[in-house]
Amino acid sequence: MRVNQKIVSDTKNSSELLIIDICWDTMRLAVTELLLVSPKRPFTLSLDEVENDISQGRRHIADHDFPKIIYEADNNLNTNWIKKRDEGLAALEPLISDHELRHRYLYGDSSGILKLLIDRSGKSKKYVTSQLNRYFRCGGIPNALLPNYFACGKNHQLPTTYLELEKGKVCLASKRGRETLYGKSYRGITQQDIKNIVFFSKKIRSGTEVQLSRLYLDFCMEYASTEFRPMGAPDEDIAEPFKMLLPRNYLISPKSFKRQLTKYVDQLTFLKKRVGSINYDRDYAGKPGLARAGLRGPASRYEIDSTIADIYIRYSYSKDELVSIGRPVIYSVVDSFSGMIVGIHVGFDSPCWHGASQALFNAMSNKVEFCRQYGYEIAESDWPCQEVCRELTLDRGSENTDSNIASLLRGQIGITVGNFNAYHRGDMKGTVEKSFDIIQSLAIPFDSGKVVKSPKKEDQHASRNSLYTYEQFMVRLIKCIIFTNNNRERVLSHNFEMSRDGVVFTSRGVWDWGMEQAILKPRVSTNRLRYALLPEAEATVRSQGVFFKGLYYNCNEIVRRGYLDRAKNIGRFKITVRYTDISTNHIWYGDDESGELLQLDLTDRSEAYKNQIWANVMRRQAIVKEQLAILDESRFDARALLEMDLKQCDDAIRAESRHLKKSNAKGIQPGMKTLKHIEAVQQRHNEMQAIYADLSGVDNRDQIHRPKSLQSKKNLNDPTVISFQEDEQ
Repeated sequence: MRVNQKIVSDTKNSSELLIIDICWDTMRLAVTELLLVSPKRPFTLSLDEVENDISQGRRHIADHDFPKIIYEADNNLNTNWIKKRDEGLAALEPLISDHELRHRYLYGDSSGILKLLIDRSGKSKKYVTSQLNRYFRCGGIPNALLPNYFACGKNHQLPTTYLELEKGKVCLASKRGRETLYGKSYRGITQQDIKNIVFFSKKIRSGTEVQLSRLYLDFCMEYASTEFRPMGAPDEDIAEPFKMLLPRNYLISPKSFKRQLTKYVDQLTFLKKRVGSINYDRDYAGKPGLARAGLRGPASRYEIDSTIADIYIRYSYSKDELVSIGRPVIYSVVDSFSGMIVGIHVGFDSPCWHGASQALFNAMSNKVEFCRQYGYEIAESDWPCQEVCRELTLDRGSENTDSNIASLLRGQIGITVGNFNAYHRGDMKGTVEKSFDIIQSLAIPFDSGKVVKSPKKEDQHASRNSLYTYEQFMVRLIKCIIFTNNNRERVLSHNFEMSRDGVVFTSRGVWDWGMEQAILKPRVSTNRLRYALLPEAEATVRSQGVFFKGLYYNCNEIVRRGYLDRAKNIGRFKITVRYTDISTNHIWYGDDESGELLQLDLTDRSEAYKNQIWANVMRRQAIVKEQLAILDESRFDARALLEMDLKQCDDAIRAESRHLKKSNAKGIQPGMKTLKHIEAVQQRHNEMQAIYADLSGVDNRDQIHRPKSLQSKKNLNDPTVISFQEDEQ
């Protein structure tokens, strides 16, 4: 235990004794009571008794906190307070400066000491004793005698509940503040109101309507309202009750409500509830960390994101009129360690994995060839970024699916970690987000079709002022990126080693220094990089070919290896393939054992889907399924009609042949070869007559008929009586 700690009693008779001095010679403690309103004279306790009570669990030692104003310097205090403090110190000066006198006052014979202080100060006994007791109770330091003005109002006790007078009136005698000049008065706040406010503050919902005026109304509707039922409605009837606010003299004022509510809900909590926890963490929370924390050097982590450019692009093939083709999507890849913009892609599709993969390919490939595509020549040192990163941070967008990222990691190009940010948390990749602001502010001038947030109503739409074609915008964008990488200051990217080596405060300076320190520069070939960035999926090997998303693919190597034979005779099996979402013509299969990359082409079975994008194929397949379902339904109906028609024909034939004699023999019927030959001769004769008629131009087929004897029912069983004759003209 030590001075200015307190001894707290754990029994029913609670007490808190402040230790103001310890005499180790006599093993006694000088203490004063803290729970009394007016401080009393200190008294002593036996140290052994106190330790025994602590060991028995009747008491324990706790720290005591004095008011903060006790420790304030004189230049922060009111001059009148200092004057009153010094006056009290002067009255107690003999006791404060003389340690022997103080020891005798606390532990020995104190007779005559109080009279000495009264005579030397000329103050009254009440003044001296009160100052002396306050001095010991408030810490035994000079500021212990400061006047208690800072505690004004802190000891006020509110009534437990409001007092209701006769005829429903509320007593306003205890109401604080100014009187109401117009209208009815609010009642004063009570302890029960404060409890209700504390409970209400815990139920405040997040949303845009979190306003103090609205909260006051909700509080009154919950705690100062009554519920009514329609008069005369029986209990068995359904009668909706309604709430009604109590009169104003039953309500606390809005100021009282707001004053108490703000004690329990601070401004930051109100802000978080108004904007939501996600928006607060993204836009309002402090960010003490750095993006490069924990990274070893450049290419440790790349951040990728996309945004719609604030510019309309001009259609380059329009010669007579300025035509806009819309706003492109900019994909940016930034190195977290140096802030270097390492890759870029601009496309007109909606954000998709194809655009993201193009940006990643650009980030990990040579920039000289990339810039040359747009007619702009640069040196490799101007944009020296073609390394593969080890980590990749990206949004949880619809284009960044788990399968795409998994295929990228399995591409074995060096990327080992894919970091998905939380939803709506762009601040978790603030480096790439900041790059968009820098790029768009530099690359897009105001008078070139730039999109502004608050356009003037009298101005034309930005699409009417498009200036740059796609190629011209790309050249401008490349120049701005190179300028940013080589000139924008990056003070926070420096560490001690960089400062020691005199590294320039730019992204390129940090990048070059990090590449010099790196042991290995992770670079991969173009083919391997292209394959790794393609999305991955499963395909089924069938006897007709490799079946993928409803289409068939094949190549000679697949046939040579016997994949199709195995699928036909042993069973179908799965393989992992890569594909591109912009064309259905090819898929790729990487053999893990041989490391060979096979390109599979679309077969003739799926020729209808050639030269298509997968979105169209999926839509077309859905349409085909609908058409096949309709065809199946109509085929079933037609089959039913056919069966009924055939049944009617069969019934008619059976009725017609019912009079014919049926043999009971078991063997084959004799004479079939002769009858078959006669029928063949007759059929050949009829066909030759049709040929003669077509060649001669005279159609005699209607005149060719069998003789009357053929039509005789009695001769049907004897084909030998049939003769073929031509009627006379």
